[in-house]
Amino acid sequence: MKHHQLRVNPIAVAVVPGVLLLAIFFVIPIANLTARSFTDPVIGLQNYEVLFGSQTYIRVGGRTIWMSFLAMSGCIVIGTPVAYAIAHSKRRVLIAVTLAVLVLSFLTSSLIRAFAWMILFGAKGPVVAMLDAAGFGVQTLLATPGAVVVGMIHFLLPIYVLTAVSGLRNMPYELITAAEGLGASRWYALRTIYLPLALPTIINAGSLVFVIAVGFFITPALLGGPSEMMLGQLIAISVSKFGDFGFAAATGVVLTLLTLVLLSAVQWLSKAKQRR
Repeated sequence: MKHHQLRVNPIAVAVVPGVLLLAIFFVIPIANLTARSFTDPVIGLQNYEVLFGSQTYIRVGGRTIWMSFLAMSGCIVIGTPVAYAIAHSKRRVLIAVTLAVLVLSFLTSSLIRAFAWMILFGAKGPVVAMLDAAGFGVQTLLATPGAVVVGMIHFLLPIYVLTAVSGLRNMPYELITAAEGLGASRWYALRTIYLPLALPTIINAGSLVFVIAVGFFITPALLGGPSEMMLGQLIAISVSKFGDFGFAAATGVVLTLLTLVLLSAVQWLSKAKQRR
């Protein structure tokens, strides 16, 4: 009598735990959230009708996308040169110090960072004092879009840099050296050779911080005012003050779909540009 041995695919064994984890902590909660948006308090589309029927809520959604885009753009402009220096600099001390500052900032609580900016931007803060001494007559910078964007960039910048560094380190930097050897300036070589090759890394890192930015709550709540409310605050207020879980669920579903659509558009544009 022949005994058949049970063959186990090692790849399947390795994948199953990750799939189960994703299903338990992502797929099931998202499905529950979506179902609740259509059934709480009664079955129907009333939550979405309220959300899309109010100009105030539409402005909040548009403001969320705009502020997140500004924060992402700031991270790209400020963080890309930093990531480039870390990835290709031969000064190990400079790299170690820069990474230490980024990691320390990353490990600091977002609440502490927001309170620090509240002190800096407050009526008696040093930033306002310098602007007042320069003759701008600024009383406070709190409850302004600029304060919210600066706080968001401060939180997201370490994430962007640390994500971009891993991709930039794999760049063929010898092409820059070769271009310079043929007579090109450093700036011309970076702009025409390095930047197009680094664009996918920049887009991926920027997309990551954008996704995080659209769900911000603490930073806009502390540094902004009612006129700077974002969707994360709207969801929290709907639950904590009004107990409207159905409307909060509908807002969360719209926020998720909006993020997925924007990310898909960015990835499509990136691939289309690479094919040219």
